[in-house]
Amino acid sequence: MTPENYAWFDGHDEALAMAFCIAFVRGLTPAEAFARLDITPEEEAEVEDLLDEGAITASAVEGGTILVEPNGFAGTLDTVAKRLSPGTVMASVFLNVNADQQFVYAADGQVVTQFEPDYPDARSGADENRLLPSMIELGMPTENADTEEDWGDPILIALALAERVTGVRLTPQAIDEPELIGSTAHLT
Repeated sequence: MTPENYAWFDGHDEALAMAFCIAFVRGLTPAEAFARLDITPEEEAEVEDLLDEGAITASAVEGGTILVEPNGFAGTLDTVAKRLSPGTVMASVFLNVNADQQFVYAADGQVVTQFEPDYPDARSGADENRLLPSMIELGMPTENADTEEDWGDPILIALALAERVTGVRLTPQAIDEPELIGSTAHLT
């Protein structure tokens, strides 16, 4: 998996590409992911109906589940990462309209590493360097990111990193055809 595999992302849904949180959860079904977060699926709702309170969708994909929050951030919260990851792993990638960015990787109920994709040299977490080999292979500067010349799109690299460390693949279909829709209002 390389950042080039996610070149489709920016042009696929331009509004989503400007502000989102996408979580990659290994080995869980959409229903299991929603249950871990106490999210009740809204049978009749559309994503647009829930945007003000925090919409989230869940789709089954190769390797697990993709959770998509248009203009959301719940997937970056430690409490959410800890609830999604017992017995498995999860990674989330966040971007907002102010270009704030976040990457979170959790395993077995613990936040292992987190950083801003545009500043991958400033990491924190229980084992902040665990993902270094994958980060380096994907071209992320892991030291002195400020001095690096153009090293690529940090968000596309973060999406590729999330797939690499979870084995869960984001697809256009996961964005366009979610199985479940709910609200994150109680999480944020």
